[in-house]
Amino acid sequence: MRLSIRLSEIASLVPRCVRVIDVGTDHAQLPLALLHIERVQRAIGVDKSALPLAQARVNRMNAGCKDLLDLRCADGLQGLNLEPDDVVVMAGMGAHTMVQILEESDWRGTLVLQPNRDVPQLRRWLCNNGWSLDIETLIKSNGQWFWTSRWFHGIGIDLPEDAIDFGVHCMTHSAMQYRLWLAEEVERLGDLPEQAVSRMNLPELNRIMEQLKTNHNITTFTTKSDMT
Repeated sequence: MRLSIRLSEIASLVPRCVRVIDVGTDHAQLPLALLHIERVQRAIGVDKSALPLAQARVNRMNAGCKDLLDLRCADGLQGLNLEPDDVVVMAGMGAHTMVQILEESDWRGTLVLQPNRDVPQLRRWLCNNGWSLDIETLIKSNGQWFWTSRWFHGIGIDLPEDAIDFGVHCMTHSAMQYRLWLAEEVERLGDLPEQAVSRMNLPELNRIMEQLKTNHNITTFTTKSDMT
């Protein structure tokens, strides 16, 4: 099964393990691919909608993985008997939903996350609740940026505010993509109405420009705020 760029990035961060739990599995493409390459021995695909799970069952049958992939119609991690060495994957949802799912469970293991919005909120919550970041990457797919990260539960980490807002390790693992993302953020914020930039986004804009200067030796920028 050929994965999309977005799902391939998630798969690359899943470590070898006995069992992976894919929350929001949709058609179960990710767990089936992980089983196919023998990255995992068993998998559970969870989705709160019965319709995509119907297609997931067809995909499971076609892949000959009926005994290896358990499909559940459930909300988040509810009703699952999770083990400490399980790997939980969550993607295709916002940070608020991911936080809610984790707050409703007492499981602590390995997470692979790819939120589709509000990424700083997720980083901050994880750091404040005993999770440590192992790796974070950045890709662009169909015009949207996706941050993918892997976390272990332990003593937690104290990230500086810039890392919360602008990502961790991406200059190492996704340098070109990171530079493009920062440049797009400068352009996006610069295109906001003057009052919006002045009231809400000017500090963030200045910090992003400092990131660009520091990481890429870029020393001059022109924004709407510079021209007023």
